[in-house]
This record gives sequence, C-alpha cells and structure tokens, in this order.
Amino acid sequence: MIVKLIEKPSEADWLAVKRRALVTVGKDAKTPPTEEWKHRILEARHSPIRRLNFAFYLELPSWVSVHLVRHVHAQPYVKSQRNDRQSDYDRTKAPQDAPVCMIWDVNAEELMTIANKRLCKQASPETRKIVKAMCALVEVEFPEFKGLLVPMCQYHGGVCHEMFPCPTLDKKTEK
Repeated sequence: MIVKLIEKPSEADWLAVKRRALVTVGKDAKTPPTEEWKHRILEARHSPIRRLNFAFYLELPSWVSVHLVRHVHAQPYVKSQRNDRQSDYDRTKAPQDAPVCMIWDVNAEELMTIANKRLCKQASPETRKIVKAMCALVEVEFPEFKGLLVPMCQYHGGVCHEMFPCPTLDKKTEK
C-alpha cells in the first residue's frame, strides 16, 4: 500500500478560510490566522474549513478502495478495471485484492469525518492503516489537526455510537 499527500492547503487558503469565517460576523481578515485559531475552527467544524483541500495518491487493494469511495463528500478517481482499459488481468476473474491506484480529493471537514469512521476498530485493519497513514501525513504538515483526526468514540469523549461497539469501550450510551 502506498499513501502520498500530493496536494494541500496553502497559507493563502487558510487566509481565505479566515475571510469566510469573519465575513459572517461583518469583519474582514487583516492578518493571517494563528495556529490556535486554525485548530479552533477545525475543532468547531465550521463550514469555511471546507475550503481546505487535500489530495492523496493511494495504491491499495480494490476492496479497500471500495470502503473509501463510500464517503460522499470526497471525490475518488480510481483506476479502471475494465478489460478494454487495462491488460493486467481479466476483470471477470480479478481477485478483490487486485491493486488499484487512485487519487482521492477531500476537504478538511470530510477528512475529519473519514478519520472518525475509518479509524474506528469496526473498520477493517487494512482500511484503518491507509487512513492512519493519511492522517499522519496531514498532522506532520498541519499540526493544527492534532487530536482531531481520531475515531468517533474518541471524538465523542469515549462514547461509542456504533450499533455493535468494539470491546475497547466498556459501554454504549442507550438511547
């Protein structure tokens, strides 16, 4: 499996986020956002963070790519398995672990949602490994994301909302 961060937000993108946040309260961004401000707006998941775009290049088993393309606010570009577009194998006989490459475009809000779902111990270990690598790449370059790219139970303070919680947690809140 290969995971590469190939596109990422710039400081100009962060200033654009701050402008969008401040226009809602009748103000203008006069200075670039601080690291603390960046973390706080990410943690709040306010809509301007959707302006921050990431692109990942992934090489992974086909069946793992299927887990990722389920995220409707991310845009996948997956190598075709059609027989008229490739000659590596016969699609009708291809095993599910046939490798595919893809570029996956996600914004900051969706990246946090993906981390919430795909770092959960209910997700397959292979999918968790890919998403964990993505999150690690982002956190190295963008420390404001630290503590935000976590499984849903951690995001919810140790409470699992899955239908069948993993044994890591002692309880699930009843509804």
